[in-house]
Amino acid sequence: MRANGARSLCVTRELCHHEAVMNVDAFGDAVPVPAFGPRMVCAGCGIVGANAWPKWMDRPERPSLTGEHWRG
Repeated sequence: MRANGARSLCVTRELCHHEAVMNVDAFGDAVPVPAFGPRMVCAGCGIVGANAWPKWMDRPERPSLTGEHWRG
């Protein structure tokens, strides 16, 4: 995750539809992203377990492999 430039996670609880963004700078590089989801506790309803994935929008933009004319 960090090698690709993501510094935070998007966390979603599907049953109650609560969402949060969590900064993961305090955790080691060896901690895999799937390890976060089952340990998350919803601040809104208190249920344990959520979906977590890297917040890719935080990463810096990299040069395009196909050139500038293919960017949206």
